Amino acid sequence: MSPSVKSSIGLDIGSRYIKLVELRKSGDVISLSKLAIKEIPKDTEGDRSRAVFQLISQLFSENNIKVKRVNVSVGGQSVFIRFVKLLQVKEDKLKQTMKFEAQNQIPFPLDEVAWDWSLLDRNKKAAKKAVIVAIKKNLVEDIVLKLKDIKVSTALIDVSSVALYNCLSFNEGYDEDKLGAILDIGAKSSNLVIFKQGNIWIRSFPIASDRIEEAGAQGMEEFIGEIERSIEYYFMQGSEELSGEKTPGELILTGGCGSIKEIEERLASRFGVKPKILDPFKNLLVPKDKFSDIGDQIKNQFAVSVGLALRNLIPLKIEVNFLKEMLAEKRLAAQKSLHSRFSIVMAVLILVSFSIFTRQDYSVKRMKLSKIDEMLDVYRMYEPKIKEMQSLEDVLDEKIDILYQAADSRAIWLDVLKAASEILPKELWITDFSGIVSLEKNGLGRLDISGKALSYQSVNNFVSNLKSSPRFKDVKPISSSIETDENTGEEIVRFSITMDVVVRKE
Repeated sequence: MSPSVKSSIGLDIGSRYIKLVELRKSGDVISLSKLAIKEIPKDTEGDRSRAVFQLISQLFSENNIKVKRVNVSVGGQSVFIRFVKLLQVKEDKLKQTMKFEAQNQIPFPLDEVAWDWSLLDRNKKAAKKAVIVAIKKNLVEDIVLKLKDIKVSTALIDVSSVALYNCLSFNEGYDEDKLGAILDIGAKSSNLVIFKQGNIWIRSFPIASDRIEEAGAQGMEEFIGEIERSIEYYFMQGSEELSGEKTPGELILTGGCGSIKEIEERLASRFGVKPKILDPFKNLLVPKDKFSDIGDQIKNQFAVSVGLALRNLIPLKIEVNFLKEMLAEKRLAAQKSLHSRFSIVMAVLILVSFSIFTRQDYSVKRMKLSKIDEMLDVYRMYEPKIKEMQSLEDVLDEKIDILYQAADSRAIWLDVLKAASEILPKELWITDFSGIVSLEKNGLGRLDISGKALSYQSVNNFVSNLKSSPRFKDVKPISSSIETDENTGEEIVRFSITMDVVVRKE
């Protein structure tokens, strides 16, 4: 594949079907490379999860897909979605503001959920609106691990209804000033997305094609009733964009709507607008006969998988990723581990280099003493000179002992670094250290440490840990400041600490 050609795979794991789409971008053209669909057998309820991921593995092998890296989505009742309005927020304070909003909006501690946010009306200069999405962290980790078991990886987990809206925005032309709605009808649940002027509102409800097929007319009434309640609730929210409208002026259908008889007529009769079916491939370059194996009537079921595959190829209306925070934590952990290993290697190199230097110096001196002994045999008559050289040898031996003591003191640093690393907070890492130790028994050394942390609290915790350790005394912070990390754009605390080191010698 040419370097200018990008490939992206969207995987939509539904309750009845698994849909896969591979898109490729060359220049400004995005083309459909591969698509596949598999029905999940109804007799897999006992071990459904395992069967689903085995089917995903089969999709890759049967369609000869070499790149096993996908974008996936989650939806339904497991996802928590909130919309917030932001007043006059500066760009550099936006991340901090959204974290504050998330703490207020999400009914769980942030360390228990995977969450992300996205601005809705980015082009507006005044007040902004944003969407916050969250899901229990264990659900995200479960998806990642199960994909890993079948040798498939993912760096992006989206929300199904958001991927649906992104697919609509890419493929369908619609009036931004006109209130519209897209209805995604699945097997077990349905997603309703209402949109206008770049703003959206989302609701999922557990009535879909299975219930309609099972209950007939009653199921259809329940389904229509849920749509009416959703729209009514949307209008109860109140917004300056509503402008007196009471029903959507445009209704777009996707998902399993093709299998439901008279669905279009019933919706048109109830809401006074004729629905149209979303074509998720409308603005894609599609080879001829691409749908010959699956049939044109079900191609609109690929809307979510197309929206997922588009994420790596072009900027989209809404971009959220439940793995964003987890990936950032992984990068920080790798960076911290690299700094720690580098510091230990440097300490070992210093110790080895000093030991080699000391032994070389000692060897040179021993060679000189041997020559002096030879000269003593020749010049025994110079007894005063002999005694003088013997005195010189004693002095050299004392110096050698001092050098060995100095070499032994360097070994203390490995123990000191180990003690410091055991009390190092998770959000803090050491970038530089220096110090000296006393050669006297039970003397005090001096250690200066510099590093980076994610917060002042992490620095305070580290100082408290050092003070409580018997290895360190007189622990004093020297300086601290905030700077912006060039790679992540996040605020990092740079600090310096000095302390005495208790040197224990046998």
